[in-house]
Amino acid sequence: MKKTQLFFAGLIIALSTLSFAQCTNYKPTEKDLPIETLTELQTAFPKAAYVELTETATYAVKDKSGKIIGCVLLSSPYSDDIKGFNGPTPLQIAMDKDGKIIEVRVLANDETPNFLNRVINAGFLNSWNGLTAKEALNKEVDAVSGATYSSNGIQKSLKARLQAVKDCL
Repeated sequence: MKKTQLFFAGLIIALSTLSFAQCTNYKPTEKDLPIETLTELQTAFPKAAYVELTETATYAVKDKSGKIIGCVLLSSPYSDDIKGFNGPTPLQIAMDKDGKIIEVRVLANDETPNFLNRVINAGFLNSWNGLTAKEALNKEVDAVSGATYSSNGIQKSLKARLQAVKDCL
């Protein structure tokens, strides 16, 4: 859970950097992202150098040359009213340049670690990998036994966010 909390803290710092960058026409570089954030992004996007806000909770992921290589969607604020067992379960959804989901990650939350780990270890988050937003919206995934509330919260959060996708890239 500490790793998730560190990632979320790093993401906040990165987003603050991006807000500054947009106001000053400054182009963020790899050095502007906390290493935890860049490392996390590079699991989905090995060539990621930085991200750039394109619309609410949507970030273009760019390589060092500035070419868009994918996007990252954050479920908040779209899913803030969706509860797992202990409240909202915010997500980060990475999509490739073809609009297919590469990775779904759970961000900092108040879910019971034991139940959330059941969901993660069961491969529940991988259920949407390789699907477009439209395909993922139509896919029903069975909840993980013993972690039903957490599973359902994640699935509903993912779908709430994907319903708001206009154009990822």
